[in-house]
Amino acid sequence: MTERLEDFEDVSVYTIDDERRDTLLTRGREAAVVWSTRDGWPIGVMHIYIWRHGCFWVTCTKQRKRVSALRKRPQSSVIAAFEDEQTVTAKTLATVHEPGNEHEGWFFRALAERGLPEQPEAVRNAGTEGFVARLEGENRVIIQFEPVKWITFDGRRVKAHASGLWKPGDPWIEP
Repeated sequence: MTERLEDFEDVSVYTIDDERRDTLLTRGREAAVVWSTRDGWPIGVMHIYIWRHGCFWVTCTKQRKRVSALRKRPQSSVIAAFEDEQTVTAKTLATVHEPGNEHEGWFFRALAERGLPEQPEAVRNAGTEGFVARLEGENRVIIQFEPVKWITFDGRRVKAHASGLWKPGDPWIEP
């Protein structure tokens, strides 16, 4: 391999280390959740997520079409983008947890803490408990996405390679 990047034919060498990936996912907020429709079309929506226990966790009401689709076809993916062209894509298996499940306590609180600062004043004034109360209900499911394969890309490494400051195979030091 040359000292400098000469083309973009093989960008698979510009991956994100596992530790960096976990750091990004822990502080991340939104990701695209992708599933397939019954006629085979991939479709996705943005979700606020929580990264915990090595999985992505999201919530919605059980009447959303993604819930029945993921029950039938748990093969899915989650895509998160971060600054400096860092992206994390996970091929995932989805598990739909019914209302009243054991994850509601920690998940609803974590979601409230993540989302509350950006809510309207009336919602913020009700605090974390008020936000959690809005989530609790007989129709709300929690969907767990367990990664089975990772595809990551670190644009910072591409730039460093193109500048002659780093090359694939050399140790990467986080800036």
